[in-house]
Amino acid sequence: MSHILTVGIATLDIVNLVDHYPQEDEELRATGQRIARGGNAANTAVVLAQLGHRVDFAGVLADEPDGHRIEADLANHGVSTRYCARIEGGKSPTSYICLNETNGSRTIVHYRDLPEFGYAQFAAIPVEAFDWLHVEGRNPTETVRMLEAARRRLADQPVSLELEKHRDGIEALLPHADVILCSRAFARAAGFDDPAAFIAAWQLEAPQAIWTCTWGEAGALGRDRDGQLYKSAAFPPATVRDTLGAGDTFNAGLIAALATGHPLGAALTMACRLAGHKVGQPGFTGLDPNLLSF
Repeated sequence: MSHILTVGIATLDIVNLVDHYPQEDEELRATGQRIARGGNAANTAVVLAQLGHRVDFAGVLADEPDGHRIEADLANHGVSTRYCARIEGGKSPTSYICLNETNGSRTIVHYRDLPEFGYAQFAAIPVEAFDWLHVEGRNPTETVRMLEAARRRLADQPVSLELEKHRDGIEALLPHADVILCSRAFARAAGFDDPAAFIAAWQLEAPQAIWTCTWGEAGALGRDRDGQLYKSAAFPPATVRDTLGAGDTFNAGLIAALATGHPLGAALTMACRLAGHKVGQPGFTGLDPNLLSF
């Protein structure tokens, strides 16, 4: 299995379960609550570790009880945090989540009081020791410096880039990635309502990369370096319980499949199957590595 570094954010998720989405000014009793570790790169790291890979997470952790809780959760899932930056006097990024048990939708209010993980912290990591580098498309000014440095130090190890939210200057990251993982929200923010049209337009900025775009209940689309398109259907569970982190799970599944030599078409199907399984359960614990096989 591969040694993978994920770079991005780790959060504290406070999840309130409700039987319907509240109207404005409505007082609603939650049917349950759970507190968990979240964050795109952290979630992807946890899933990759469950799939048998050796994983390090690099991000910013607050030196306070919630930060310690996040770090302990990552450790319990076998994810190393040795390359994290630890900040005194801040508050862990916190997501307050309303999870509708009727349809699995989640509405998120996010608060952060920490700086982003930056180039100075990244430069101290021996990235050349890893088999795969996965980076969230956050803070483009700093992230482009990280990717440029990684390219100078890596041999032929793949670099994957997640594009979930559209941020100013994010296009500068594209030439440095081998695999670009896009969300439906990103494509729509860029003005597209169709994943094929989105990939056709944006791949011109990074033709060297494999492109994928998830599209919820419509599955996912991928384009290889030769321009061949591949599509996978979604694999919805019998009951949708928790859509939180479905995209992060897809990303982990795709990285794991590609890292173990599967072609793009098969990797898309495996990743969609894994994400569908996750949507049918709360949280990330207990995902079956056998879902990444036919």
